[in-house]
Amino acid sequence: MPSQEDESQPLLPPPSPSSPSHPTPFWNFWRRISFPHPLNRVSLSTDEADQEVRNMYQNRTDRLVRIFSYILILLVGLCIGALLPRIPWRSRDVGDEPMVPPIYTLPPPTGLPRNPAYLINATTAAVASEDLTCSQLGVSILRDKNGTAVDAAITTTLCIGLLNGFASGIGGGGFLVLRAPEGTSRDVEVWKGLEEVKEGGVVAVDFRETSPEKVEREMYGISKAGRVAAQVGGLAVGVPGELRGLEAAHQLYGSLSWEELVMPVAEIAEKGWQVSRELARRLRLFGQFMLDSPTWSEIYAPRGYLLVEGEFIQRKAYARTLKRIAQEGPGAFYEGDIAKSTVKTIGSHGGVMTLRDLADYKARSSPAISQTWRGKQIYTTDAPSSGGVMLGLLNILEPFESEQCWDELAVHRLIEAQRFAFGARSEVTDPTFAHNLTRLAEFRTKEWANIARSKLTNQTHDMDYYGLQHGTPVDYGTTHLSVVDQWGGAASVTSTVNLIWGSHVMDSETGIIFNDEQDDFAIPGAPDAFGLWPSPWNYPAPGKKPLSSTSPTIILQNSSLWGVFGGSGGSRIFPSVAQVLLNLECGDDLSTAIERPRWHNQVVPSITTLEVGPEGEDRDLIKALEKRGHEIGLYDINVGASEVQGIVVVNGTVFASSDSRKNGIAAGY
Repeated sequence: MPSQEDESQPLLPPPSPSSPSHPTPFWNFWRRISFPHPLNRVSLSTDEADQEVRNMYQNRTDRLVRIFSYILILLVGLCIGALLPRIPWRSRDVGDEPMVPPIYTLPPPTGLPRNPAYLINATTAAVASEDLTCSQLGVSILRDKNGTAVDAAITTTLCIGLLNGFASGIGGGGFLVLRAPEGTSRDVEVWKGLEEVKEGGVVAVDFRETSPEKVEREMYGISKAGRVAAQVGGLAVGVPGELRGLEAAHQLYGSLSWEELVMPVAEIAEKGWQVSRELARRLRLFGQFMLDSPTWSEIYAPRGYLLVEGEFIQRKAYARTLKRIAQEGPGAFYEGDIAKSTVKTIGSHGGVMTLRDLADYKARSSPAISQTWRGKQIYTTDAPSSGGVMLGLLNILEPFESEQCWDELAVHRLIEAQRFAFGARSEVTDPTFAHNLTRLAEFRTKEWANIARSKLTNQTHDMDYYGLQHGTPVDYGTTHLSVVDQWGGAASVTSTVNLIWGSHVMDSETGIIFNDEQDDFAIPGAPDAFGLWPSPWNYPAPGKKPLSSTSPTIILQNSSLWGVFGGSGGSRIFPSVAQVLLNLECGDDLSTAIERPRWHNQVVPSITTLEVGPEGEDRDLIKALEKRGHEIGLYDINVGASEVQGIVVVNGTVFASSDSRKNGIAAGY
């Protein structure tokens, strides 16, 4: 009888003890994969064995592909996770739209409330800039230090360049007009060449950037890469002129020491300030490139994200630079260590600027050009600015009056006059390089305006009708400030680094942000998107200054100061200033004149744009204009495509207003 098995005993003997196993390192993960060896398989025919081997290797390949796919998915997920915090997940509003997008892609009206606007009533003096802090700093120069309008303008200009470095700074340039009141003492050497400017007259200072001596017009070409080279990088940088321009103004009508005017701004740069709504907006819209640059992110993204409104910001390197310029004068920028650092930085980004370019830069002072208009004398800057073109625009409209200032006929005439003005602008160039100075001067005359006015009809026409021969660059950006002092002196300053944040080149040693003014030249070789060939008058050349849309303005009435105006916003600048003056003629107060929606047409594209606020547009007016052949495009007024800062003196009261489109606020006392 077979013996009974003990069910409590295991069927197999226990395994012999062994040392504990260690996990395989993760980089040897493939060793964890077990594949049966075909020779361990028995009872297979030769064909079956061959097929088994093929299946084994196919299975091995499939498993490896799956494993590597899982790894790739994991890596992609990690990358997305790292990028998610940098993506601004928020609802869309008009503030997220580019500030100055192409004229034909401006965002439509939103109906959102407008930024608050203010009209300052002062008894003595005022400063109107695009930032309240800077306006107040300028007033402190006027009131607390008994400074002149030029003194206050210097401090305010440097302040804007610090706080709103996206628009201006000592790495840029511009234009200004100033009025030294009657009785102001004149240094013979300083006023040499300005003898024709009578006491109480107006002087213009051109401190526009110049093209470096080694620049060749073929450097920029007609390709997309060539166009980008004129906008971003070292080749885009023109020789900066801001400090030489402010220096020239200071010599003409400054009373305080240079150091007294610069040090207050250096102190703000060193101690820091709170990010304004406007700076935060420009960072959000145009600052993504900073996240990839240690130089930029150290200032504007110190915690790994772009600064937002209310956060603390410092520009310590820029503070050191301003202190040195305060103590040594503007020449410290153009020669010595700062100049060497500038040339090195621009060269490291592909530029060709030299120490000689900087040392040779000079601002041009000259009598301001002028025209009488409706009982007033308007003074502004000559070419290559668009001051003369603005005078031509106003001259065309001078005889027209209307009971309803902006009725259908008045708006039609304004649009058509703008078209003739832009036709003339296509021939504007640096006077030093002009073949026909007489032609440049024609555009601001009554005779030219009479001819243009005679061509106005009840309908609109194609581009050839307005004398447009060439395309011109559409520039952006810029800042403007207006100042009036207690003696009737005035300064109107427009300064720029051109596109938002200029060339995207910042010197890490000095903190200077450099312009991309070379983009304001016409690039030869091919027509633009509208079929217009670039203007040969505006081709780049060594030492040449590009076309500008700026038009800083001072207005006298009966030899007394009446107003100070100017604007920012690229090609919209001079039409915007002109419309503010027309609004004042229609009876608006200064703030209303600045805040009123503006029309714009520059021939190409043919569309006429109109700003629209929360009150909506006048549909009947638009339909009437469309019957005349106008194509109307509407965009939201809060985008801020152009801004105007102005001051008016009436019966001893100084009215000052800054444009709400850029969150500006004026100040006075």
